[in-house]
Amino acid sequence: MKETSPLLQKEVKALGMAEMVTYALGYGANSFISLGFGTYLSYFWSDIAIIPLTAIATIIASSRLLDGITDIMIGFWVDRTENKYGKARPWLLWMALPGAISMSMLYYVPNFSPAGKIAYAFITYNMVAFFILTAMTIPLRSLVSLITDDQEKRLTLSMMGQMFGTGATVLGNMIVLPAIEALGGGKVGYFRFFSIISLVAMGMFLITFLGTRERVEPSQGKKEKVTLKDAIKLFLSNKWWILVTIFQIFSYLYPAFMSINMYYMTWIMKDPTLMGPFQSTIFISMLITLIVATPIVPKVGKINASFFAMATQMIGNLLPLFVTSVPTLMFSAVFRGAAPALLLGTGNAFLCDVVEYGEWKTGRRTEGLIFSGSSMGGKIGSGLGGMIVAFLLARAGYVGGAAAQTAQALNMITYIFTLCHAIPSLGCLTILFLLRKLDAQMPQIMADLETRRKSMAN
Repeated sequence: MKETSPLLQKEVKALGMAEMVTYALGYGANSFISLGFGTYLSYFWSDIAIIPLTAIATIIASSRLLDGITDIMIGFWVDRTENKYGKARPWLLWMALPGAISMSMLYYVPNFSPAGKIAYAFITYNMVAFFILTAMTIPLRSLVSLITDDQEKRLTLSMMGQMFGTGATVLGNMIVLPAIEALGGGKVGYFRFFSIISLVAMGMFLITFLGTRERVEPSQGKKEKVTLKDAIKLFLSNKWWILVTIFQIFSYLYPAFMSINMYYMTWIMKDPTLMGPFQSTIFISMLITLIVATPIVPKVGKINASFFAMATQMIGNLLPLFVTSVPTLMFSAVFRGAAPALLLGTGNAFLCDVVEYGEWKTGRRTEGLIFSGSSMGGKIGSGLGGMIVAFLLARAGYVGGAAAQTAQALNMITYIFTLCHAIPSLGCLTILFLLRKLDAQMPQIMADLETRRKSMAN
């Protein structure tokens, strides 16, 4: 059945399940890249490439600052893009080749001096951050507000995207360590595995480009290009944009802290092979939750679902602090996976609400800027999380590649794995309490925008 909203002024055909699946494949691609950019990278740098932890912390912190700037830059460019394919979709095509090359380079260890290795790590890290996690991810996430203006369909698209992303993460975590060993192990294994992963991910991004359509147009009918001065005014006038950006900082602190997992399995559980089952349990729980919750969340509401998620996540965070055993670890993984699945699935829906609120209040529709601001918040959170992990480990005297660690270093690994993970959960709960007001206001905002569009059409 064809959608009839006046907002969908250039509809080619109705949004169907095939297009939803095609869009969701982009999230799967993004998860494959994130697997190599976050979970395994810190360990690869410290214990395979033998880069000092203090240098790793510096690379991550300085890169995230740069990344925040490029996020806003890409947001500007997306909003200014005028192409036959739309304003977000073309970026998935343009960035595919440089994205694949940069991801492969990230896991190559050159025969450089220690300083040369650090410089190389900084450059390749920022190449991946720019070409994939900025110039592809921001347009991908912006697409959900351009494909349809239906709030329930947006929520379903977001949930499906996270479902595919989680499925890719589950698959990746199940095969990553065995595949690295099968491909030669050590430096060679890491390089070959993540080179293959980069090619697979870019292919999935291209399928998303080919299989989606942009339908949503501004209510005033004319696309206005936003200047830097305009952007600052729009940001400061949209309190929800500011709040959701802070929300993203807390949201992305949590997965950034997961870089401690490999250390925890190796030194606390004394079995690094637990990394695969632990990570897989987390993401299988996420996947099952997303499958079950996708038809339910639109009915109970994204605020209620997110509140429940963060409260549950707290349980999973703290369980291993009291009992150190494999069953407790896996039970914790179930909570750590099932809970954030709901939050991840509703994240884009919150951002779409911010887009509509901004247009309702200012008359300017700026998907690129709003999603880039959110992405900037997420990358600040990721950077802070990675920096905090590396800093705390170095402070506690952790030595990469050593045969044994001090009691202080082992205690710090445990604290990061448990107590540090609780901080972002509390932060998200606080922001969600404030976001209830926007959620309650959305029916009236959408009704007002509908009236404006009908008036413009006449």
